[in-house]
Amino acid sequence: MKTIQLCIDAPDPPCDTCCFHAQQAAEKYLKSYLVAYNIDFPKTHDLIELMNLCKTKNLQFEQLKPFCLKLKNYAITPRYPDMLDDLTVEDAQQAYQNSVIIKDFVLKHFFE
Repeated sequence: MKTIQLCIDAPDPPCDTCCFHAQQAAEKYLKSYLVAYNIDFPKTHDLIELMNLCKTKNLQFEQLKPFCLKLKNYAITPRYPDMLDDLTVEDAQQAYQNSVIIKDFVLKHFFE
């Protein structure tokens, strides 16, 4: 996650890359929770689907829905560069903050 912040702080930040990595970080934290509780999940980048699977163990994961929704489209950005060419530093910063919120939530709820 430190890499995302370093990229955002660069003189000409690669905002699409920052947003992509923020989505990926959130995805990995949700999947780590599922792995920790032996909850099977499909091969997917869909944060809402992963969040819903986490809810099978802890209903509080519903609180992450707005953050997952804001990040979910960033999984495809690098594969289709023309889709989100107009991403700004503010978008990248918000994506980073959303991923931090998801990370902190998952870590707080591990092994409750």
